[in-house]
Amino acid sequence: MSLEKSMEVSCEEPSDKRYYSSVQILRGIAALAVVFFHVSEMLIQYTDGHGLFSRFSSLWYTGAAGVDLFFIISGFVMVQSTRGMFAQPGASKVFFRRRLVRIVPLYWLYSLMMLVLVLLPFTLRGQVFSGIYTLKSFLFIPAFNPASGLDVPLLAPGWTLSYEMYFYLIFSLLLYLEKRFLLPVITALFCLSAAVGLWVPIEDPILKVVTSPLLLEFAVGCQLASLVNRRKISPGMCLLLIAGALLALYLVSGVKVDSQTRFILWGMPASALMAGMVFLEKNGLTRFSSLMTRIGDSSYSLYLSHIFIVLCVSTLVKRGIIPAAVPNDLLAGCTILICIFTGYLSYRYIEQNFSRALNRRES
Repeated sequence: MSLEKSMEVSCEEPSDKRYYSSVQILRGIAALAVVFFHVSEMLIQYTDGHGLFSRFSSLWYTGAAGVDLFFIISGFVMVQSTRGMFAQPGASKVFFRRRLVRIVPLYWLYSLMMLVLVLLPFTLRGQVFSGIYTLKSFLFIPAFNPASGLDVPLLAPGWTLSYEMYFYLIFSLLLYLEKRFLLPVITALFCLSAAVGLWVPIEDPILKVVTSPLLLEFAVGCQLASLVNRRKISPGMCLLLIAGALLALYLVSGVKVDSQTRFILWGMPASALMAGMVFLEKNGLTRFSSLMTRIGDSSYSLYLSHIFIVLCVSTLVKRGIIPAAVPNDLLAGCTILICIFTGYLSYRYIEQNFSRALNRRES
């Protein structure tokens, strides 16, 4: 039996719930929230802004908090999926390989597609090719875009993956220690680095990532995983957490956030939402929407691929190929549906095949 297979066996703890369907639902919600945010921005920029969908643009702006929910989910899932691996020989290598197989192939594919669009003379005319910048984008190294000056990679939604990869690196190193050290070390490390980011002006893109308060969301996810394995709260409290989280997100809708306020305004409500959902499932709620579960399964593909649909529709609107007479609500609805369908096809026929092929190669 291989090292990885033996670890998978040793990770099993039948007395504890390790997989939560509610987490998949939350993944779907997070991905859809980001899609709604980008579709709303498209309508604001390229249409007259009329219609019911655009009327809620301030609420859709808060959809960007889907990223914060993703970070919390990531911390939660990493703790749940590594039981029995702490202080085990080779655990760090196995863990990091799994994350690379999960993240890298699809990201590289869509980054390559974006690179082709940048190089073609008749597509993204506002973009500028840079070899160093492109290489850094593929390697998850934060860098300034030579055209916009923003510290986002070639595939813009991939900025979050720089944070994910940094978190995976720290987590993989902590696997060398006993599990009891995980929470205090990762919480202390991210609190200290966030304090630096809050008090010291930082311009370097790499340092901005490693000192960002957003890293606290990974620590919160880790803490939540530990808590849900040891505690139980009443269904009423779960519903109160969910309602409170949704109310908080509604109250801050339209409020501009930055690196100093994002964790409080978006990260904390997202944490409460996840806590309520997961604890509610632990109390016996097992019936979830199959559609939302499928969207959750394909959330990574949806997150990476939807930007191409939004860019395509934006171009068609800007060039008048989609007439201005088309109602904005119809345009928004069709764009969202195409994003969801494309994300599912990407998951079903690309993402899963990548994973199967690479896992077979390693077995």
